[in-house]
Amino acid sequence: MEKGKFKAVLKCAAGLAAITALAVGLTGCGKSKKETITFINQRTDLKQDGTWDKYIKEFQKSHPDIQVKVQALNDYATNMKTRMNSSNYGDVFMLPDSVNAKDYSHFVEPLGKVNKLDKKYYGITAKQYNGTVYGIPSMINANGIIVNKEVFKKAGYNSIPKTPKSFIAALKAIKSKEKGVTPLYTNYHSGFALSNWDNQTVGVTGDPNYLNEMMKMKNPFAPGKPMNTIYNVLYTACKDKLVEGDPTTSDWEQSKQDMADNKIGVMVLGSWALEQIQAKSKAAKKNIVYSAFPMTAKNGKQYVSIGADYSLAVSKHSKNKKAAKEFVDWFVNKSSYARDNGAIPTLKSAKWPVAMQSLKNAGVGILQNTPAPKGEEDLLQRVNNDAEIGFQTTEDYKQKIVDAGVGNNKESFASIMNEMNRKWNKAVDKDVK
Repeated sequence: MEKGKFKAVLKCAAGLAAITALAVGLTGCGKSKKETITFINQRTDLKQDGTWDKYIKEFQKSHPDIQVKVQALNDYATNMKTRMNSSNYGDVFMLPDSVNAKDYSHFVEPLGKVNKLDKKYYGITAKQYNGTVYGIPSMINANGIIVNKEVFKKAGYNSIPKTPKSFIAALKAIKSKEKGVTPLYTNYHSGFALSNWDNQTVGVTGDPNYLNEMMKMKNPFAPGKPMNTIYNVLYTACKDKLVEGDPTTSDWEQSKQDMADNKIGVMVLGSWALEQIQAKSKAAKKNIVYSAFPMTAKNGKQYVSIGADYSLAVSKHSKNKKAAKEFVDWFVNKSSYARDNGAIPTLKSAKWPVAMQSLKNAGVGILQNTPAPKGEEDLLQRVNNDAEIGFQTTEDYKQKIVDAGVGNNKESFASIMNEMNRKWNKAVDKDVK
């Protein structure tokens, strides 16, 4: 307790009761202390359309003494990385992947222990280190593809193909039979969307432990390996001109409307985007569905993995940590954020959205990644950072694959994969003891 505040309490009331009142946020003679916290996030769309204001009003019904200022940033990961070089990065924020697990305690407050929180929440190991949780997922995503059933149906497909070869054939059928329709939209320019190709890894293997193996693996992008096959679907679609005319000028916001209007066949995105596209038209609620990536695991079954979206964290430098933690608690347990986004709620006891239930009904397996072994929580991150290929974090190499496919550079698919393997192997040699 600060010395000045302690004196103020003694002036107003003596004894244990006054000290207790201060501990729960009360100062003076029974008057409520108004606290203001800043919440920084990546959802600029919710800032622009007023949705954040609605959430904050709902929060303040139960927490009238906590005022919340919302800041939404474009290019969130890059801008937050810069901000976190100072102490000015809000009270509550979405914890970027650029922060190494071993450094969490330097930037954010601990929120509890894994062995306790894991019983209540999905994805709780996403931002933990040595058994301590430093971020709680805002919602849980499935990693697969968003499909326009009507577009595929007009091309002669009543179901989504389950192999890369048949998937490419379906995209070709869409192009030949439906004028003005883009079979596969890359969303190259948005950058963040391309990381969803990396997120298919666990689902296509059917192995929840695959990423723990990959972080020690040599040549994970070689022919026959899951990531090579996944990336080759992207490259082939670009080479065969089954994507938008000029991917470098793609438009994320417009793509959502175009897909709702039956002008796009498929996009590789997390389930977080489903609700945004379905909201664009009445027909989209029926036509736009979620599906597994077009590959089957060794047992012949399809899977999607589920994992944390951005995780809410409380700044180490916050002057109102208690209020910040109350906001995180409300957001995860009480807000409609996950439901509004068509996502799986972080709270395990909450009801799953219809779109995700339909995956289960279709026989698609649901996997949750196996946590990294103790002491290796940030190994995958360190290998990836040292390799500088942006696996699951940046778009650079996915953009390079698209550029090679459409002819914007002279690289071959094989040369790009070889370069990624070379950089990855060098990082594994450095980081894996």
